[in-house]
Amino acid sequence: MSTSSDSFEPLTRALEAVPRLKELAWRSPERVVGSREFQKWREDTTAAIADMYGPESAQARSFAGIQYAPTHFYFGASDETYRQVYFRGLDVAATTIRSMLEEMGEQRGDRDSSSTA
Repeated sequence: MSTSSDSFEPLTRALEAVPRLKELAWRSPERVVGSREFQKWREDTTAAIADMYGPESAQARSFAGIQYAPTHFYFGASDETYRQVYFRGLDVAATTIRSMLEEMGEQRGDRDSSSTA
């Protein structure tokens, strides 16, 4: 796993983008998951995690499994239903990314302290 300061940047950017992605849901919640901005964020974040941990890692599988839309479509689903699932997915994604950044920081700190000992 890479822990250089450059490796933090893609995940930091992904985390910083979450509030903007939440704003999108107020306009058209049922379409936001298909939006170009959301898709690019998800693809970029998935690629960054795969680069750091490997495409088959637990971290990559965990991120890939996050749901951002209702799993069962039903006629008449309210905007609020879509919005709630989307927000919950983004909250889980943010928590997952934060955890990865903390883990990377701890590993980097451990490596730095062992190299100065």
